[in-house]
Amino acid sequence: MSKDKECFIGQKAFIEKDGKLLVLLNDRGGVDFPGGKLQEDETDLDQSLRREVREETGVEIDIGRPLFRWLFTFTRGDKAGKEVFLVGISATITSGEITLSDEHTGYRWVDKDSYQELAGSDHDHFPALAQYFIRK
Repeated sequence: MSKDKECFIGQKAFIEKDGKLLVLLNDRGGVDFPGGKLQEDETDLDQSLRREVREETGVEIDIGRPLFRWLFTFTRGDKAGKEVFLVGISATITSGEITLSDEHTGYRWVDKDSYQELAGSDHDHFPALAQYFIRK
């Protein structure tokens, strides 16, 4: 019998505004989205996602429906080699202006015509970005 997989649980907000999607950039030029891992004491998934988005971008969101899911493997740091099960969730900004935390180096609003400019390393979330626009 196979052993059960152990992994983190995470959520990423796919925030759309005026037909464009918010994409965060990391120090390697990779693609990310606001959100993160569920913490040990959290049981409310919506509250967890709102917290992560607020911490990373300074905005408040309305949470929509789940869009898709994927596994991501950390490639560096203390979590290198560990996996996180992620759910991409549609969201809209309800208040605030984007003010990035130190977790990201920049952000862009992209659409189906410009997202491919962000194709980078295999160690980012670009496949999820592509999946988002392929489904549209």
